[in-house]
Amino acid sequence: MRPRTVRLLTGLATLAVLASAAYVAALGDWATASACAACTFAVAVGWVIVRHDPTSPVGPALAWTTAAIAVVTAHVGPLAELPWSSGAWPLNLAGLLVLMLVFPDGASNGTLWRAVPWVFGSATLGMVAVQWGARQVDGEVVGGPDAVWVPWVAVASLIAIGFSMVLAAASLVVRYWRGTRRTRQQTRWLLLSGIVVVALLAGGWVAEALGASLNAAYTPFLVAIVVLVPIAVGLAIVRYDLFDVDRLLTGATAWLVTVVVSAAVFGAAVYGLSQAVSAGTGLTSSVAAFITALTLLPVQRHVAQWVGRVVDRDRHVAVAEVERFAADVRAGRRQPEEVEAVLRKVQDDPDLVVYLARPDGTWTRLDGAPVAEPPDGIGIEAGGDVIARVSLGWDSARARRRIDDVAKAAWVPLEVTRLRLVLREALTETEASRHRLVDASAAERRKLERDLHDGAQQRIVATGMRLRLLQEHLPTDQAAEVDAAVAELQGTVDELRRIAQGVRPILLDDGLAAALAAVKSSSPIPFVLTVGDLPLVSDTRALTAYLVVTEAVANVLKHAGASRISVTVAARQDWLEVEVVDDGVGGVGANAPLTALRDRIVSVGGTLGIRATPGGGTTIQALI
Repeated sequence: MRPRTVRLLTGLATLAVLASAAYVAALGDWATASACAACTFAVAVGWVIVRHDPTSPVGPALAWTTAAIAVVTAHVGPLAELPWSSGAWPLNLAGLLVLMLVFPDGASNGTLWRAVPWVFGSATLGMVAVQWGARQVDGEVVGGPDAVWVPWVAVASLIAIGFSMVLAAASLVVRYWRGTRRTRQQTRWLLLSGIVVVALLAGGWVAEALGASLNAAYTPFLVAIVVLVPIAVGLAIVRYDLFDVDRLLTGATAWLVTVVVSAAVFGAAVYGLSQAVSAGTGLTSSVAAFITALTLLPVQRHVAQWVGRVVDRDRHVAVAEVERFAADVRAGRRQPEEVEAVLRKVQDDPDLVVYLARPDGTWTRLDGAPVAEPPDGIGIEAGGDVIARVSLGWDSARARRRIDDVAKAAWVPLEVTRLRLVLREALTETEASRHRLVDASAAERRKLERDLHDGAQQRIVATGMRLRLLQEHLPTDQAAEVDAAVAELQGTVDELRRIAQGVRPILLDDGLAAALAAVKSSSPIPFVLTVGDLPLVSDTRALTAYLVVTEAVANVLKHAGASRISVTVAARQDWLEVEVVDDGVGGVGANAPLTALRDRIVSVGGTLGIRATPGGGTTIQALI
């Protein structure tokens, strides 16, 4: 609606209430004038809503909810003599009907809902027609048209008025089930006030039946209509998330149903026992009260659960979904790291963030990203310790209570996620430490090979050359001793070269292909070597691949009785693949020890596969 129209309608409602109160006060009917003046409360709340949302029709509709009552109530004195005064009583319901049709976010679309005001208006005109010129005398309507159509029109009008009110209430139910989270939250406020009004009306009936005066019996009911309904509507529009209205509504509804059920049980018990024992004795009422007390607690618990599923369906559905997710995590069907996405879904909060507590007192996100400062949010405990915090993007009292409920079901996935994160970090650190050790070992091998080649070997060779120079000046018999010493030194040099080659072949300085070619040249059986285009690999990976080939070839030559060896080295994405195939006796199982070979590959994060068939040769495949 346009803001100008909203303000105009609310202003007219204000004038109607004030004029009605002033008119009745001028007649000296102060009780009726006070009742009219009380209607200003709803009008004031209506103005608050108008100020909060100038385009919402809820403000003027709420103002006219009591303004219409004030106008009808003011038909006393001279106004009571108007011919249509007696039949205008349906106007008491007009404001409430419109409020239900436009609450909480405007008129509903659909021909059915648009037709409701017209049906109600036509029924009101029909009621005015059948009571045209009638008067109320001692609470009874006398006079009016005396025609054969009057009873039929009266019945049809009453049915139409009742049907219109039912449809207006149904529109609220439809909005609730089809609406967003905010719409449901707002509608629950009006439902809560409606339950209280109905409870007070029922209490008024009971009080009247027990002999209370009409004022004493129905004043709370009237006060609830004039005060409680406007408060509920105002809170729903302005501060719909102020309280956890879901639980209030669930508790109120469960209490009302429990009271009704308990009263029925009490009445049935009294009646049955009075028939079985003797009427009029104190025993019957005492036993009935005892039975009712026994019935009340379980009835209230089950009713509260049932009402909660109907009225507070969102919370029950949310808890049930988180419980299903936790069960799937325990069964291995889902990953616990999905808990943040699940909580965002059930809370309908895409900005919700889950933080995990680390054993060292710091905090981290689910993906392991560290958090600089301790996060704010709702703590989730397990075993007395806070294991996680949930930060809400849409924070309210209701959202905090909701997350408290679902956290009881979500703590297992959160704890599993936290433990897995700690374990994953420990494994990552172990892997990094292992790689550092392997790299350090490779560097030490390289240093040792250089030391042997450039240090000990060169000094021994230099010593041999000096001995040859001295040999020229020695007698023949002594020169022969020098020959023996030089030969011994040469043997020592050859031994050092073999040791250095085992530690790290110097040919690796020319690349892995050159070092493997040297292995091929020293093989006593046919050796097929295929080396593909390899990327620039680290010295650790190149040395590992070389040692894998040399150890595998040594095993073939010693044990396989093979006549042919084939070695293939190729790049497979980020991996270096080494395959050694022989045509020997085979029979080596997939789980064969080959401890040195397997440990060497695993030490750099690689994998080893073995395929062997008795009499069909062996294939060793390593990914480095």
